[in-house]
Amino acid sequence: MAERSDLLIHHGGYGSCQTGLYMGKPAVIIPTYAERESNARRMGALGAAALVPVEHDRGKKRVSVEALRAAVRRVLTDPSFASHAAHAGNQLRAYGGAAQAAHLIERFSQSAGGG
Repeated sequence: MAERSDLLIHHGGYGSCQTGLYMGKPAVIIPTYAERESNARRMGALGAAALVPVEHDRGKKRVSVEALRAAVRRVLTDPSFASHAAHAGNQLRAYGGAAQAAHLIERFSQSAGGG
């Protein structure tokens, strides 16, 4: 699904961030917890995402519809978001992904006498 999307809207979890970047897709992120906020800021620093602030109202988390709409429009109309996401995706794919990581782990464990 990420591969066929123009942008991803997600919570900023590590898996969501990596999937979007690996596919070279920009994001609109609505971070809800500390780790997700950190991930979202990093994606924003890459120029590959816009962040939508989460508001706290009487113990409940809310997002402004207007802020979300504006972030989606900004990411879809400003080509720099797609360009930065595509660049990050090219870099990630150059490393070979999970299959290459598994191959290297297996090779290392065999050379270290692990089997």
